[in-house]
Amino acid sequence: MRLWPLLALLPMAACAEPIAWFEGPTDYYGHGAVADGEYSTLRYQSGVFDEAIRLQNAVFEDTHPRLVDMNGDDLLDVVTVVSDHEDGAKITVFGMNQGRFETFAMGTPTGRKNRWYAIAGIADFDNDGNPEVAYVDRPHLAKILRFEEFVQDGANWHVTIEAEVQGLTNHHYGSPIIEGGVRACGQPEVVTADADWQRIMITRYHGTGYVTRDAGPYTGPDSLQAVLHCN
Repeated sequence: MRLWPLLALLPMAACAEPIAWFEGPTDYYGHGAVADGEYSTLRYQSGVFDEAIRLQNAVFEDTHPRLVDMNGDDLLDVVTVVSDHEDGAKITVFGMNQGRFETFAMGTPTGRKNRWYAIAGIADFDNDGNPEVAYVDRPHLAKILRFEEFVQDGANWHVTIEAEVQGLTNHHYGSPIIEGGVRACGQPEVVTADADWQRIMITRYHGTGYVTRDAGPYTGPDSLQAVLHCN
């Protein structure tokens, strides 16, 4: 499916760092996986730019947009989840291009409505110089932690699913928050729960693949949050 964003460019006072947020709560998609988590509009402010991307026939389905430099140009891009009735959810990257805020790249879609991706975090998990988006594919159903790499090559972007780890989740259906995240204690690691919400699991790249270790009992969101801190 092709997205047709409507762009608005407005003057604004200069700001030190780019910021981004969602506007326009909508029930167009009507999934309800994230409490108050479906929006029509992504707002981005940077320097003299104040831009809004408003989607037609799709929604931003996420807890918040994430600001990350995805192509190494020292400019912060926006990474979030876009969902529609035809393709379901897909990781989507937006960024500035010659003074315009636009869609850069779209990842692999779920392929079905009301199937969602819960982003855990973004980092160079395998130390190859390129960022991967770590997310749980269908955190209420399939419960697969996936690492999807986004690489820009000139005007083109290449998206590759590099690895999948079964039996992990990071979101309760209807919750306004995604639990866990990235633990940056040296090499970045992903903190999630196991599929049954009984154990805290930490996943990291080791050698030629990803390995997962048990980090203790899951007792609620705070138990995952505590593991994110480096001791």
